[in-house]
Amino acid sequence: MKKVILGLSLATLASASFAQDINFGAQERWLAQFGSYTCGGAANAPVLKEPTELRNRAVVFTYMTTDYTLDNGKFVASFYEKGTECRYNLVGDADNVDMIFTKTNSHAYSINGGAVENCAEGKAYLDSLFAAPNKYFYKHGTMSMQVAVADAAEVCGEGATHVGIFFKKAAKTKID
Repeated sequence: MKKVILGLSLATLASASFAQDINFGAQERWLAQFGSYTCGGAANAPVLKEPTELRNRAVVFTYMTTDYTLDNGKFVASFYEKGTECRYNLVGDADNVDMIFTKTNSHAYSINGGAVENCAEGKAYLDSLFAAPNKYFYKHGTMSMQVAVADAAEVCGEGATHVGIFFKKAAKTKID
């Protein structure tokens, strides 16, 4: 009986956590899983070292979803801050002609019962990565969102200012 109560409690907590996710207005259609950090848009050019800022903040990008047109996107990441596990959602619009992604909304919340205030600094940092419109590369079900990080030149070579957050299409989330 104790295991049943514990299981129901955990399921309720998990449901409550995901209920805080934000979404874009259109129906989500495509799911892509995080693959690696890259230099430029090339999937075959994964970085040998994780960018320091992301590693120090324990940021883990998990997945992204888009609508059928690929005009709307949602990115999901998690991070730890002040003993709290936090989840970060970012939604925005994609300009598929100029290959620019513009953030329209973001949200961070605690998923382990910690105070949501503990997630504020990590959210502010992630928001700063997407504050200006971000260039992205798209090719055959893969996407690499370019973000400016302080040690991009160390990670990707002299003159580099950005690192790619690389995602690969994993599934169709809505069947017609």
